[in-house]
Amino acid sequence: MNIGTLDKLLGIYKVEDTKDDFGSVTLSASPTFLGMVYAREIPKKSFMTTEAQSSMINKNTFEFIARYDDIVKAGRYFLIGGETAIKYYIRGVEEIGRKKGMKIYAESKISRE
Repeated sequence: MNIGTLDKLLGIYKVEDTKDDFGSVTLSASPTFLGMVYAREIPKKSFMTTEAQSSMINKNTFEFIARYDDIVKAGRYFLIGGETAIKYYIRGVEEIGRKKGMKIYAESKISRE
């Protein structure tokens, strides 16, 4: 893997959830920052459209290549950029080689609103 091509810095976050005595899930108010990972975006953008109760939902899916790191897991999210950061939800991770790198499958927050 050519590390010089990893030009985006991803800030990985996790939202903690707890269960009370009745089994209901409560999310924490503030996410936990786990660390930073360098990655590059694969120039692939697919527009999948689904119908939900007579409204069209547009999903933007993205793929990133990054160095292998244990903090990147499905169910977490990352931010790219400074003050105008876009939130990406991690949908899946695929290992490249023997922990040589990883392919991250993500969905942007814009498509969820």
